[in-house]
Amino acid sequence: MLHYLPGCDVRKNHPQAIAKIEQYMLKKGAVIEQCCRTKQQLLKEGDTIVHNCTMCQLILDEVYPNNQCLSLYEYILNDQAFPFVNHHQQAIIIQDCWRMKNHQNFQKAIRECLKQMNFHIIEMPDCFEKTRFCGVWRYNALSPDCIELAPQTFQAIQKDIHLLPQEKQTEKMKQWVQRYHHQKVVVYCNGCEKGIRLGQGECWHMVELLAQGL
Repeated sequence: MLHYLPGCDVRKNHPQAIAKIEQYMLKKGAVIEQCCRTKQQLLKEGDTIVHNCTMCQLILDEVYPNNQCLSLYEYILNDQAFPFVNHHQQAIIIQDCWRMKNHQNFQKAIRECLKQMNFHIIEMPDCFEKTRFCGVWRYNALSPDCIELAPQTFQAIQKDIHLLPQEKQTEKMKQWVQRYHHQKVVVYCNGCEKGIRLGQGECWHMVELLAQGL
């Protein structure tokens, strides 16, 4: 069985885009799931789950190691009929997420989708596995339900969490956004998106771009 997990914050932040993607996935025969942070068993043997959330990726990897877990971006690239919108070589910076630094298939799929949309891609110096950015996510306490669901993953991450007061987080994000030199940025992570907007930068989430043609 095919499942689609939109991600709670992605749906909240981009309801119109996610509604279009849900309709697309329903036509592909997917069951629409609500949240990865549940003790209810989502997947059975042989099931595949598609998602567009970095937090979901981390949890699914540990909770369902024997199931196929694909990013929405990897899934879409296998659909030769997907209606990518042509952006006519508009320049766009990719902000890689620290949480996905060990998931190069995810990162490469982002880039291939942007190529299909005819963007001119600008890479940050610290891209792919070198990325250290996750917005404000690494400056706040981990959610207890994440630790409970995927203890190995989040206990390992705990050493990279450095709590900071809100004003210091804002200051850091404003400094980071200066690196973009007022150019448009694309993200695929809620933490990254929140951080860029906190720093008064502009960005698109990948789901917004993919939904344009649906």
